[in-house]
Amino acid sequence: MGTYLVESFLPGGIAEPVIGAARQLCATTAPGRVLQLFVLPVSELCLCVVDAPSHAAAGDAVRCAGLTVDAIPEVVEMYDVAINNQQENR
Repeated sequence: MGTYLVESFLPGGIAEPVIGAARQLCATTAPGRVLQLFVLPVSELCLCVVDAPSHAAAGDAVRCAGLTVDAIPEVVEMYDVAINNQQENR
Protein backbone atom coordinates (compact mmCIF):
# COMPACT_ATOMS: atom_id res chain seq x y z
CA MET A 1 0.00 0.00 0.00
CA GLY A 2 1.12 3.53 -0.71
CA THR A 3 -0.03 6.93 0.46
CA TYR A 4 -1.29 9.33 -2.19
CA LEU A 5 -2.42 12.96 -2.14
CA VAL A 6 -5.37 13.20 -4.51
CA GLU A 7 -6.01 16.75 -5.71
CA SER A 8 -9.53 17.75 -6.77
CA PHE A 9 -10.50 21.10 -8.26
CA LEU A 10 -13.53 22.79 -6.61
CA PRO A 11 -15.12 25.14 -9.16
CA GLY A 12 -15.92 28.41 -7.44
CA GLY A 13 -14.38 27.15 -4.20
CA ILE A 14 -17.73 25.79 -3.05
CA ALA A 15 -17.05 23.48 -0.11
CA GLU A 16 -20.57 22.28 0.74
CA PRO A 17 -20.63 19.40 -1.78
CA VAL A 18 -17.35 18.16 -0.37
CA ILE A 19 -18.95 17.53 3.03
CA GLY A 20 -21.38 15.10 1.40
CA ALA A 21 -18.50 13.62 -0.57
CA ALA A 22 -16.54 13.09 2.65
CA ARG A 23 -19.42 11.09 4.09
CA GLN A 24 -19.53 9.04 0.89
CA LEU A 25 -15.77 8.47 1.04
CA CYS A 26 -16.20 6.90 4.47
CA ALA A 27 -18.79 4.49 3.09
CA THR A 28 -16.98 3.51 -0.11
CA THR A 29 -15.88 -0.06 -0.78
CA ALA A 30 -13.09 0.95 -3.17
CA PRO A 31 -9.69 -0.64 -2.46
CA GLY A 32 -8.33 2.75 -1.35
CA ARG A 33 -9.03 4.25 2.06
CA VAL A 34 -9.30 8.00 2.57
CA LEU A 35 -7.31 8.98 5.65
CA GLN A 36 -7.80 12.75 5.61
CA LEU A 37 -9.68 15.35 3.61
CA PHE A 38 -8.68 19.03 3.37
CA VAL A 39 -10.90 21.65 1.74
CA LEU A 40 -9.24 24.90 0.62
CA PRO A 41 -12.13 27.01 -0.73
CA VAL A 42 -10.02 30.09 -1.48
CA SER A 43 -7.68 27.96 -3.59
CA GLU A 44 -10.65 26.06 -5.10
CA LEU A 45 -8.97 22.83 -4.06
CA CYS A 46 -9.75 19.66 -2.13
CA LEU A 47 -6.89 17.42 -1.01
CA CYS A 48 -7.52 13.80 0.00
CA VAL A 49 -4.82 11.73 1.69
CA VAL A 50 -5.51 8.17 0.53
CA ASP A 51 -3.98 4.82 1.49
CA ALA A 52 -4.23 2.58 -1.59
CA PRO A 53 -2.40 -0.16 -3.48
CA SER A 54 -1.90 2.06 -6.57
CA HIS A 55 -2.42 5.49 -8.13
CA ALA A 56 -5.49 4.11 -9.90
CA ALA A 57 -7.04 2.77 -6.69
CA ALA A 58 -6.42 6.09 -4.93
CA GLY A 59 -8.21 7.92 -7.73
CA ASP A 60 -11.08 5.42 -7.71
CA ALA A 61 -11.62 5.92 -3.97
CA VAL A 62 -12.08 9.67 -4.52
CA ARG A 63 -14.11 9.33 -7.74
CA CYS A 64 -16.56 7.05 -5.89
CA ALA A 65 -17.60 10.12 -3.91
CA GLY A 66 -18.21 12.16 -7.04
CA LEU A 67 -15.07 14.29 -6.77
CA THR A 68 -12.83 14.93 -9.75
CA VAL A 69 -9.24 13.75 -9.78
CA ASP A 70 -6.85 16.35 -11.13
CA ALA A 71 -3.52 14.99 -9.85
CA ILE A 72 -2.31 12.06 -7.75
CA PRO A 73 1.26 12.50 -6.53
CA GLU A 74 2.57 9.72 -4.30
CA VAL A 75 3.50 10.86 -0.79
CA VAL A 76 7.09 9.92 -0.04
CA GLU A 77 6.98 10.75 3.67
CA MET A 78 4.36 11.92 6.16
CA TYR A 79 5.66 13.54 9.30
CA ASP A 80 3.16 14.31 12.06
CA VAL A 81 4.76 17.29 13.78
CA ALA A 82 2.35 17.32 16.73
CA ILE A 83 2.89 13.65 17.61
CA ASN A 84 6.67 13.87 17.20
CA ASN A 85 6.84 17.02 19.36
CA GLN A 86 4.87 15.28 22.13
CA GLN A 87 7.21 12.30 22.04
CA GLU A 88 10.31 14.53 22.17
CA ASN A 89 8.96 16.46 25.17
CA ARG A 90 8.55 13.36 27.34
